[in-house]
Amino acid sequence: MHRKIIFISLFIGVLLCQEHSISIGDTYNSLSYLSGHKTKNKKSKIADKWFAIDKVQHFSYSCLIAFGCQYILVNKLKNTEKKSLPVSSALSFGAGLLKELNDLKGKSGYFSLKDMVANSFGIAAAAIIIDQ
Repeated sequence: MHRKIIFISLFIGVLLCQEHSISIGDTYNSLSYLSGHKTKNKKSKIADKWFAIDKVQHFSYSCLIAFGCQYILVNKLKNTEKKSLPVSSALSFGAGLLKELNDLKGKSGYFSLKDMVANSFGIAAAAIIIDQ
């Protein structure tokens, strides 16, 4: 079950990143294209590189959140490893998604799909380590 969630999460992240290869001159940020909404005066000139310290942070925090949730679910709430893994993965993914939605409402107004992919890889790494 948890492998399906990991693969679906990674698949969605890859699909969402395909949007960056579409050439649309009037798109102001990642979500404006997806929602069909154009934001006035919030044209994003953020350099969102694939290999940056920000992506390492997203990977690390997602991995650590998954580990922490897994620890609480298994050791404190007495759930099994297999039943707890999808829950801890979902909680970590949700935390990353909420962080990106908060960034969207912020000063730059930018939702980074690349950050979400880094989050997904961190969750996947945690799931692989927990599953061993």
